[in-house]
Amino acid sequence: MSTQKPFVAQWGVLGCGWISSEFTKDVSRPMSSRNVTDVSHAIAAVGSRTLSKAEEFIAANCPNGAAGQQTGLVDFKPKAYGSYKEVVDDPNVNIVYVGTMNVSHYEDAKLALEGGKHCLLEKPATLNAAEWKHLASIAKSKSLFLMEAVWTRFNPTMLAIQKAIHEDDLIGEIRCLYSDLSMDGYKKRKDTDRLLAAELAGGALLDIGPYPLVWTMMILYRHPKNGMTPPEKVGSTMLKYHTGVDLATGFTMTFPKINAIAYCTTNLLSQVQKQQNTRIVGSKGEIHVHGYTSRPTGYTLKRLANPEDEGGKFLPDENVDMDFDGFGLYWEADQVARCLKDGLLECPTMTHAETAMTMGFFDKIRKEGGYEYLPGLEKVKPESA
Repeated sequence: MSTQKPFVAQWGVLGCGWISSEFTKDVSRPMSSRNVTDVSHAIAAVGSRTLSKAEEFIAANCPNGAAGQQTGLVDFKPKAYGSYKEVVDDPNVNIVYVGTMNVSHYEDAKLALEGGKHCLLEKPATLNAAEWKHLASIAKSKSLFLMEAVWTRFNPTMLAIQKAIHEDDLIGEIRCLYSDLSMDGYKKRKDTDRLLAAELAGGALLDIGPYPLVWTMMILYRHPKNGMTPPEKVGSTMLKYHTGVDLATGFTMTFPKINAIAYCTTNLLSQVQKQQNTRIVGSKGEIHVHGYTSRPTGYTLKRLANPEDEGGKFLPDENVDMDFDGFGLYWEADQVARCLKDGLLECPTMTHAETAMTMGFFDKIRKEGGYEYLPGLEKVKPESA
């Protein structure tokens, strides 16, 4: 039996909003709850605009520290700071989690990287592809790990569905992918809300659009027969709000190497649904994803009785329940810790190049829809500007 201690990711958390709260609570869960023994986590520092808010955050979300602190793997307690730079400068921090407003991601990640710290950056990584490429260049020059935090990529349901399609051929040749994530913020939130405010780079596309896109990337782009070939065409349509952000956006992506197409939608007009948000159609059947598009918890496999019959009937449904405790950000955190443990500067399943590509898609979709950021929001100008 190995007596080697697990590697501990020592996190500095920037921002005390909802997503940072969920992340902190998740990495504070016992590692045994998901049978992980090779890595662990500790909250070294939390930063906010005010010291009192950081102190309140720690008291509410990690009073006993994270898993590594609870098991005695580190000898420090979470420390509160009233600035982000103090978090980056804390010697106990070896990786920074950026959970701030979308509009601040670039500058906050840049602060972490220039301070010599590895960085996990919440989605959307940046406001445009140029900002992301600049961050990636800084990380490379300093031999630091950097990853966009698209947590759904590491969800066991996502990985099980990917295996069912890519390896087990359960639904045959992939044909169509339909994926949506929407929420009802219209006339329910003020124009100054982060989702609707132009000065905060709001809108559905950047905030929740990455989730329909991640299903496209994981199932179609990463399909073995596609060979990680980018979509040949990306088309879109957009409904704008009077503040200038998008209320609703739809986009399609074609993958001619596998004769497949993705239909992705996102909006701030309709209630989020826990079922039937993502549907994947193949020549032998379909997979319907359970749970939110961002947080899948299982799936239904619907096999065709006779795939050769154009109007074929389905066999009885096969339901797979993969529900879990917590929010589900810990799988992503565990993978990041493993990358640090192994000395990797990129995660093999969430590379710099793939984030640059997806940010480029969003640049194109925004341009087609006429969504222009307010002057000064983009800290690195788009390459085509």
